[in-house]
Amino acid sequence: MLRDLLRKAQSMAEKHLPEGVRETSRKLIEQVQERAAALGGRSEARPEPPVEEAALQDEPLDRSDPIVVVVFGYPGDAATDHVTAVFTAEGIPFRRMNLHDQPQAARQIAGVTGVMAPPYLYVRGRFWGGEGEIDGLRALGELHAVVAGDLAGLSEEARRLGKLREEFDDGLTAENIASRLRRGHILTLDDLDCWFEPDAEGGQGRLFYDGAPRPADELEQVAAEIAARNADGDLRAVWRFEPAVSI
Repeated sequence: MLRDLLRKAQSMAEKHLPEGVRETSRKLIEQVQERAAALGGRSEARPEPPVEEAALQDEPLDRSDPIVVVVFGYPGDAATDHVTAVFTAEGIPFRRMNLHDQPQAARQIAGVTGVMAPPYLYVRGRFWGGEGEIDGLRALGELHAVVAGDLAGLSEEARRLGKLREEFDDGLTAENIASRLRRGHILTLDDLDCWFEPDAEGGQGRLFYDGAPRPADELEQVAAEIAARNADGDLRAVWRFEPAVSI
């Protein structure tokens, strides 16, 4: 894990730092790697977490992951526990994310959804609400259809619960990437989020990609680069969040 983080840090430094700083960073990373290797034999093994708590690590979901339901909440929270119990009873695999370990994610989700209290339920990268919405879908007998991604056949009541106003293509063409980023959607590339923030006062806005800000007018260029990386099989990419109201 530490070696992976060090490799990522070195890669980002190579891209974004001046040569003099890069050389210092390389030396520091090499020293840390040597120290980590020397201490490797002293580390204590930790027990594997149970399946429902496996997502206490902040791992992005990739398209090969069979778990398409993600529950964001806090340990011991009654509503979060109820929702996970529903999925367990229905035989639906899910991943539980501990927001205590991810305060930035908690703020981001609350800002995107407009909902201040967990749990936050995401199915196939789309926000579906919380405890009440999941109980409602279960009572309608349409929870499994939502998990399967069969949105076209949902009843009007189920669509109302999910606030389905518009459906989006998950394809990674340059045009679709640029379009969805402009709508405020977030694309996770490996373990880094890419998103675009429009300027509320009509300015250019802000674009974040590959762990660093980029000029907003490079959005199409960035979208084309992501599409090319995906075509080359050079990354894991998944749409993670969708605003409750599209812009």
